[in-house]
Amino acid sequence: MMKTKAIKFRLSGDAACFRKPDVNAQVYFTYHNIHRIALLGLLGAILGLKGYRNHRLFDEQQSGYPQFYEKLTGLKVAIRPEAERGYFAKKIQYFNNSVGYASKETGGNLQVFEQWLERPAWTIYLAQGSAEPELWDQLTEYLSGGKCVYLPYLGKNEFPAVLEKVEFCELEPVQQDEPVFIHSLFTGELAEIDDTETEGDQLPFLFSERAPVALQPEHNFYVLQQCFYTNCMVIQVPGVLLRDGEKVLFFL
Repeated sequence: MMKTKAIKFRLSGDAACFRKPDVNAQVYFTYHNIHRIALLGLLGAILGLKGYRNHRLFDEQQSGYPQFYEKLTGLKVAIRPEAERGYFAKKIQYFNNSVGYASKETGGNLQVFEQWLERPAWTIYLAQGSAEPELWDQLTEYLSGGKCVYLPYLGKNEFPAVLEKVEFCELEPVQQDEPVFIHSLFTGELAEIDDTETEGDQLPFLFSERAPVALQPEHNFYVLQQCFYTNCMVIQVPGVLLRDGEKVLFFL
């Protein structure tokens, strides 16, 4: 069967905050893992593609999606957490924002509590998918050569991203007519997971979170799907599965 050419790398940092948009008062919470949209934004920064706010900063007309999403949404990505059971340690940070325009609080001082991931790390796989060949070639050149137009960061610009261990690889297709164990984040339904069967007869674990997988065109709101990371057997997966050695990967 035909193999898929891909590139993989380790993505890490001292801290990360992929802020959830559903809470916006005093306490800000983060998604537990980097999600597909944040990853595409990071890759867009490496390539110098425009983001959400370019039209405001440079008084440009924007219609539809931001440039990074429009250009990179055809990429197939797999995200494998380097954390036990898919969970990274978290910490609530407290700080004051006392610039005059930040708050109408008494004294003009906005007190903020923000949740951060501590020392997160993932193995990221990228396959070309329907992305333009020239863009794919540029992306692989920049990743393998350690180049970037803008510095990539993990959710906030005070959290620089570290990209290392970049490798080209060939991934084998996985037969999807039988249950499998998946070693990356994947989307699906809880009913598709059999928690009576685990890999290596280990104690079962299951990480689950509704996370962004796409953008809506008009206002660029997140499109959310249930994402899982588990050592339990997956009975049926509605998506693309590829194998890197013993690791079975789900591509978003």
